Amino acid sequence: MNLTQSNMLYAVYIALALLPSIIWLLWYLRKDKHPEPKYMILSVFIWGMLMAFPAILIENLSIGVLDYLSLPPLVYTSILYFIVIALTEELLKFLVVYFRVFKRTIQLDEPIDAMIYMIISALGFAAIENIFLLTPLFDKDFASTLNIAFSRFLGATLLHVLASATIGYYLALSLRKPQKSFLLLIHGFILAIILHGLYNIFIVRLEQNFAFIFPVALMIVSTATAISIFLKKLSKTKSITQVEE
Repeated sequence: MNLTQSNMLYAVYIALALLPSIIWLLWYLRKDKHPEPKYMILSVFIWGMLMAFPAILIENLSIGVLDYLSLPPLVYTSILYFIVIALTEELLKFLVVYFRVFKRTIQLDEPIDAMIYMIISALGFAAIENIFLLTPLFDKDFASTLNIAFSRFLGATLLHVLASATIGYYLALSLRKPQKSFLLLIHGFILAIILHGLYNIFIVRLEQNFAFIFPVALMIVSTATAISIFLKKLSKTKSITQVEE
């Protein structure tokens, strides 16, 4: 394989890695009756991508600490998947929206915007994850790589969307009730972290026992249904002050 062919193949693999995020992005943007400015969509997406790098650093350092502590397996697993991974990633994705959008209230004029921007941030984050996963498969069978990309489309990428959209929904509620904003955000984060953590645990178990595909599918379908309901509810309100819990 010459250099040109090699570069083209890398480009194809990167495109495959980005495709799940792009497809879901286009899908969810259709839910917003009043589309957000393109520069804001691109900004939040790129910052979501960038947040993957501190996430990797934090997670690797935390795993080193956990390994050093020699904790019981159940405690280790719980801290790893619910705190080190889920909390870190959901918090970083939220911070993108908080600093790039929430601090600029002119960009958050409708309740659904909170969910849409959280979804955009999540998709940027997932895009980098997919690139990290697929590029090492450069020399592997292309069909296998395509299969992994498709499974990421239905699995991990969608999981990032659903967890962050949950936080986005409670962010919208917090704007309606500022006196309860902190509690509402905590509620959203708890639900997102539980969803994210359980998904990671089930995926690991799935490699050992295919029966875990059923709780994974049930979790994704039920959460996707709830997020769809939340989006429809928020899309019917025309201003932040109309959002009701």
